[in-house]
Amino acid sequence: MIGFVNILKPSGMSSSFAVSKVKRALLKASGEKQKVGHFGTLDPLASGVLPIAVGNATRLFDYAQEKVKVYQAIFRFGVETTTLDSEGEVTKTSNKTIIKEDVVKALGKFIGKINQLPPEYSAKSVNGKRAYELARSGKKVELKPKEIEIFDFKLIESNNSAVIFKDGEHHLEDNEFAFEISCGSGTYIRSLARDLAAEVGTVGYMSYLLRVQSGAFNIDNAVTVDEFEINPLKYILPIEFALKKYEVFDLPKNSEKHVLNGVSVAFDNLPNNEFVVKLDNRVIGIAENDNGKLKFKTKF
Repeated sequence: MIGFVNILKPSGMSSSFAVSKVKRALLKASGEKQKVGHFGTLDPLASGVLPIAVGNATRLFDYAQEKVKVYQAIFRFGVETTTLDSEGEVTKTSNKTIIKEDVVKALGKFIGKINQLPPEYSAKSVNGKRAYELARSGKKVELKPKEIEIFDFKLIESNNSAVIFKDGEHHLEDNEFAFEISCGSGTYIRSLARDLAAEVGTVGYMSYLLRVQSGAFNIDNAVTVDEFEINPLKYILPIEFALKKYEVFDLPKNSEKHVLNGVSVAFDNLPNNEFVVKLDNRVIGIAENDNGKLKFKTKF
């Protein structure tokens, strides 16, 4: 079995628990254990798209990470917490009232490639341990800024303090604003809340987060864990689903034996850079053009 599942993770469920539910459902449906893993964790507090790979599709992690992610989020200004979300303890407060015009003006400073300091409560590795483990034990966490890329960062207009997200209507409290963020992998939306707050002269945290897109995976065609458990095989997406951006090279039958045995074979019509390799209309791997020769990066 090979492919993907586009899970709609609810708030309150960890990404690893969602993976375990998918794994058990596939075992029950197929009678065999399946290799399963998610492509990019989603905080327990957050909800939305959680792509899960099945079988050898797990080998595509590095390729699936090269994707655009889109979030809808609510930031609350005037309060900062240890975790930079609503689950942490309050560490800072500010009485400053923030107006929409100041927020809109500040957003432009975050577009493009920027350096971002990850939250102390994150899965970042620090001397072999997760940053959140050190933070919870009261130890000082020394994290380094990392370059990320923000493609779009815009305010979602409210109507009588209500905004419409992909999962429905949300009411905004005083000093809360809603945003849609398009960004590259490795971006912490909680850190964006902290940094945007600082830019407008206050403190802040992320009070709500919904991931609406992760590469080819969109919330519009995501399936809940409960729906998946009823009929798991119905929701397995083909491996091509996550590889739409790559060009395809159809391997000639007379070259199959040599190429699959690792022999370097030259072809006149290879795509440039990395590409999907198909044999008999079936994806067999991802390769690159090595001076006109097909060189596999990964095979299934």
